[in-house]
Amino acid sequence: MRIGAAVVRSLRYTVPNATIPPPDGLAWRNSILHTGPSVTMKDVARDLWHRGIPVIPLDVLPTPNFQGMVGIVEDRPVILLGHKHDEPGRLAFVVSHEAGHVAVGDCAPDQPVVDEEEEIQDNDLIERRADQYARRVLVGSDTTPDIDGATPKDLARRAAELERSTGANASTLIFAWARHAPSSANYQTATLAVKALYRHVGARKQLRELFDQHVDLTAATETDRALLRCVYGEPERHEATV
Repeated sequence: MRIGAAVVRSLRYTVPNATIPPPDGLAWRNSILHTGPSVTMKDVARDLWHRGIPVIPLDVLPTPNFQGMVGIVEDRPVILLGHKHDEPGRLAFVVSHEAGHVAVGDCAPDQPVVDEEEEIQDNDLIERRADQYARRVLVGSDTTPDIDGATPKDLARRAAELERSTGANASTLIFAWARHAPSSANYQTATLAVKALYRHVGARKQLRELFDQHVDLTAATETDRALLRCVYGEPERHEATV
């Protein structure tokens, strides 16, 4: 969590007290500002940053590996993402899942929650509760609509139909489907289906843009800059787009 602490110390705009998302995922969904018909990964991550909760994608991956971690540093929740997936729909579920841990108070100082492999089902109560929270935020329901198909293209077609009828993002629906019965085969199918929709890239660029808008690398101490290089290697500057 030292990287999270370095991020908090280097925030451009200090939010004195982080505003925790509502414990009901549907209530949070209804409060998230979004420009398109569905709530996307960028919408969720942007809302968390505005609440004073950093969402930190790591480029230098830790050992052992993890998909997501949430903890309290400097009296503030922080979310760290430890996999280099680039599909916005996939990262939307991971970020919303970690936010669910924050919303219901699963983590405490010196007691982070670490989520390891998403392809292995975890029946622990707090993990099932965080999954349900993510579904409510992204799908607007406790359950994922039935989507299936003989091929990834069939799966993509069905998800696109559901997007039009429900307003839930098609790629998020596909990865929520994979998450419901996690396995390497399901995630491979989901990845191919999202590629068929041409929605398989861009998540990490969006996360970095948000990071750059909220973190001042030039004002960080030398020690903190060394830690912050774990986020995306050498410091880069991106033009703010939000």
